[in-house]
Amino acid sequence: DLLIILAAVSYSMHVVRLGRYAKETTPLRLAASKATAETFLSFGLVTGLYLYAGNIDENVGNMDFASKVGLEISTFFSSITESISTGAIPTSTLLPAIGAVLWTGWVTCAYTIYAQSFGQRRVSPTEANLIYTIQPLFTALFAWFLLGETLGPAGATGGALIASAVYMVAMVDKDGEEDIVDDMDDLSDIKMDGISSEVLSPDKESSKEIVNQ
Repeated sequence: DLLIILAAVSYSMHVVRLGRYAKETTPLRLAASKATAETFLSFGLVTGLYLYAGNIDENVGNMDFASKVGLEISTFFSSITESISTGAIPTSTLLPAIGAVLWTGWVTCAYTIYAQSFGQRRVSPTEANLIYTIQPLFTALFAWFLLGETLGPAGATGGALIASAVYMVAMVDKDGEEDIVDDMDDLSDIKMDGISSEVLSPDKESSKEIVNQ
């Protein structure tokens, strides 16, 4: 639970910072730098877990979890390497798997990074987080449309709560923006009234100059 909370806070800070830098550089450069950083961090994490695999007996808590994950990674690489070398995995199975990996890397990762960088040049971090909040709803819709999956009562209730929360926050932001616009209009009216008063009611020195002329 603590890791999930920290992940949510970290991602929110990422959205806030991206909202600033997205206006200062191009989406392609942002996407390239983000993808490069994620590649090195992911490679380092997988390598670290792989090397840490097997240290289960002497660890507890998160370290025990990290050791078990590392063991799973080690088993996965060993089984894949052995299956490919012995021909246990046929080409008819291997090629679709490679296509799925490329799709995951190019579309669901690289393109979404570019799209996020492009989109946050036009919306605020608050609006961006609201948009990202409805991701589970679209996931459920695509799962229903593509895979025929259905939501249970708990899933439907959760989706309704998410949609309601997004709607309420969006309405509050809209009302706040309208108040700001109204305040700016009032300020503009005051300035225009002041300018009109100065034009229509010149000071005494200006009146004397006009009379003398």
